[in-house]
Amino acid sequence: MALEVKKLEGWFEKQKLMKVLKNDYDNFYMLFDLDNFNFLLGNSSFLYAKAENEITGVLLNYYHSTGIKDIWLYGDNESNGKLLSYVDRSTSVIHVRYNDNMGLFGGARNVYREYCMVAEKPAGRHDDNMKLLTQDKYTQYAKLISQWPNTRFRTMELDEFRNLLNYSTIFGYFVDGTLVSAATLGAIWKSWFVVSSVFTDPLQRNKGYAQKLISSILDHYSNLDKGILFVNEDNAPAVKAYSNLGFRIYSKDLWVDYGTGLVP
Repeated sequence: MALEVKKLEGWFEKQKLMKVLKNDYDNFYMLFDLDNFNFLLGNSSFLYAKAENEITGVLLNYYHSTGIKDIWLYGDNESNGKLLSYVDRSTSVIHVRYNDNMGLFGGARNVYREYCMVAEKPAGRHDDNMKLLTQDKYTQYAKLISQWPNTRFRTMELDEFRNLLNYSTIFGYFVDGTLVSAATLGAIWKSWFVVSSVFTDPLQRNKGYAQKLISSILDHYSNLDKGILFVNEDNAPAVKAYSNLGFRIYSKDLWVDYGTGLVP
């Protein structure tokens, strides 16, 4: 049965793709962009593979302003291979569930494994040291997050950090007035939310600050049903900290780097 690849362009196709994605937690960003019609804004596009009338794979191609692409894949290996043949992999990170599919990623600079972790009915503990970062904290945020190697933060200008705090929801954990840890609310879709970009000052690690920060964020969003995050499988301290907060491993995914140098 021959596979055909099409570009998503309309509402009815959107509904079919959402049904295929099955509300799996590691498809969060695909579901979010679909439901909010972000594929019509120009920085996101969807392709899907179909055999006759059955959709067998979905690809989200998201373009960052930095020129880096996030490519999210869902489907069987044959469909994913077909979809990837239609996109430029250079300067991209591909996210896909691990399924004996390493053969699809020849030429990748690095391949990492990461866990999608989910907290059902999230609950944490409020901590007054956790604050929503407002624009006036942009210099502190820039000083902290620009220490994170292999990220776009290292090359950003100060004004970009101020703008980031203006349009993003970013929380920080303070010790004696100093920002030591930060985490971003990646997005909310229906009753799910994603926590991303968790980073702690290297000199302040192993003191429990990130765990306290995430716990307070869970408390803040305890009215929602699911908390989701992605973490490098090799980051054992983070996996342990998140497990202590009620997160459980939902799936093992691949982070495939094509020339970005980025790591999960």
